[in-house]
Amino acid sequence: MRLLAILTLLPLLAHATAPTTRPAVPYPTAHTAPLDATDKLLDATDTHTLHRVEFNGVRPGSRVPANLYVPKNAALKPPYPAVLLQYGSGGNKNTNYIVMIGKLAVARGFVVLTIDAPNRGERKHKDPRLSFLDANFLQYLGDYSRAADYLCARPDVDPKRLAYVGISWGAITGVTYAAHDPRIAAVASLVGGGNFANVIPGAVPEDLRKKTEAFDPYYNVQYIAPRPLLLINVTKDQLVPKFMAESLHKAAPAHAKKIWLDADHFFTGVDREKTCADVIDWVREALTPPPAK
Repeated sequence: MRLLAILTLLPLLAHATAPTTRPAVPYPTAHTAPLDATDKLLDATDTHTLHRVEFNGVRPGSRVPANLYVPKNAALKPPYPAVLLQYGSGGNKNTNYIVMIGKLAVARGFVVLTIDAPNRGERKHKDPRLSFLDANFLQYLGDYSRAADYLCARPDVDPKRLAYVGISWGAITGVTYAAHDPRIAAVASLVGGGNFANVIPGAVPEDLRKKTEAFDPYYNVQYIAPRPLLLINVTKDQLVPKFMAESLHKAAPAHAKKIWLDADHFFTGVDREKTCADVIDWVREALTPPPAK
């Protein structure tokens, strides 16, 4: 997680707007704009098909490439639940742990979408140079919203059963995104955090703190309520300061499931695949409607 970059963005916040009691959506959306989606089959296995899809991003002229996993099992019938799955700051849609989680999820009956975020993967150096705030928060979150637009437009996806799963930077950006998109019915944050301004030693100017509220997950996680929320953090995190992780846990709604694992940021010390499988199983349960009375 780019902590230094977070500190770098603070001087840019003069242009940010502090939220009111219930803030407006702090990132751009384009729900009615055409997606102009394309779909190319990349692979087919006994359990799923893998597609390279592409659609219009939130910024005019921007295209969003993504990997899409679709279940292929006669016992599973569409429309399927879906997961928007996003990686850490150094990743892309083909990063090994994201591919592993995608396969775990599709085997459990989920459509899984992982996008190349701005300046990641196929979009490396293709997006215009933007401020850190624009490129790594507002456009990220806007493109997540467009990804949800894409999933909701697919006839094989149940739009009432969408989840967001984010790891590291994907968790930090995803919490704020999901907090303001009611289509996301469940959220899982792995090794995320918040409370950026208070990482700075000493007293934080009140105006600076207020300006971070628009996008900092610490101030936005509350708006996920009453939807299911899973927070997983680790005791030996080398990248996300413990203060930031603890802050996110404290700010989260009381109903959130909060877990601390004795591991590092890369989940060394625990069974990574089992941990990820447990997360997907939690999502599946969170999206399962209660039995009819």
